[in-house]
Amino acid sequence: MEFCIKKVESSQFYQNFLEQVENPEILDSFQRVLGFKLKMPMVIYGIGSIESYETPRFQLSLAILMKRKFDWIGDIEVFDPILSATESRVLESLGCSVLSVNEQGRRRATKPTLFYMPHCEAGLYNNLLQVNWELELLNHMVLFGNSFEMYEFFSEIKNSIVVESSRHILAARKFADEYVIKTASDDYFAAFHDSSWHFFSPALDTELLLVKN
Repeated sequence: MEFCIKKVESSQFYQNFLEQVENPEILDSFQRVLGFKLKMPMVIYGIGSIESYETPRFQLSLAILMKRKFDWIGDIEVFDPILSATESRVLESLGCSVLSVNEQGRRRATKPTLFYMPHCEAGLYNNLLQVNWELELLNHMVLFGNSFEMYEFFSEIKNSIVVESSRHILAARKFADEYVIKTASDDYFAAFHDSSWHFFSPALDTELLLVKN
């Protein structure tokens, strides 16, 4: 993991990533979510096996580097049902807490929270949005994950499976600001293609009436 973290840190992908996060428009979005809080915790779902595959190692490396770079990112919690005892110990050595309960993405954002969910299944994003389908909670969320614009595209070509598992994703598109992550090279394509930052800012309760829980 330390080798992988150093590789990501020295990459053009990471430099582009930092430039994007430090863009005033995106920084303002983070600040809006933070409000008067000094830090927002990071919750990582579905990271995969960091022992077996390079892609999860790249994804975790980026999360660790963000924590080291930005003082407004708080504690990191991680869950994936496939994590082994060894992988859990490695995560803890990197400063993360490993959750013992599978929340199935249903963490209520009662305070500003960064959900880091690269390449999770649509149902997991949908669960997260569904349990937070209130003005205050949605405004507390930042989501790093699959592009909602892509889900919308697939829904428009009548992919019924995507539509059924993405009802809250599709509804959230109306009040979500999305910023696409640039992969910059083939090395990082598998780990971060079609990934985006998502910020949610519904202004009225009526915007949330389009989907029934």
